[in-house]
Amino acid sequence: MNIVMRAGTPADMGRIQQIVEQIWGIGADWALEEKYGAVGDERWDRWLVPKAITRIWDEIDSLIVTELDGQIVGFITYAMSAARKVGTIHFNGVAHEGRGKGIGTMQVEKVLEIFREAGMEYACVGTALNEGHAAARRVYEKCGFEPVIEYRTYSQKL
Repeated sequence: MNIVMRAGTPADMGRIQQIVEQIWGIGADWALEEKYGAVGDERWDRWLVPKAITRIWDEIDSLIVTELDGQIVGFITYAMSAARKVGTIHFNGVAHEGRGKGIGTMQVEKVLEIFREAGMEYACVGTALNEGHAAARRVYEKCGFEPVIEYRTYSQKL
């Protein structure tokens, strides 16, 4: 098992989109569809995938990809505020074939190292409280994150 982490490039975006499509059926867009059926006459991923990919493109300078035996199986993006000395993890995902190998933890630890080297004093990350995000919460807690505030999304059919 050969794991390599490197800076992401525009050439990686097709594979990152595949991973987003594969794993992100756990978030708010998906949950809204589970509750009400198709929202806007499109599946959840029609709304989520372009949103996520656009933001990842915006953060391409802070994109790290993880390869397992030459195949991209994970990615993570982040931002830093020099004024506040806060680093924030934005997107963190591992494809099904990369799970259970510590890749999510390695990605978070790599970004925490970048934050420390840049003089950040705090690191933040957000994730949902549903079962679909349980693995992410375990990774963040394993890496030393502690809950600060809980967040809930409310909806109603009009």
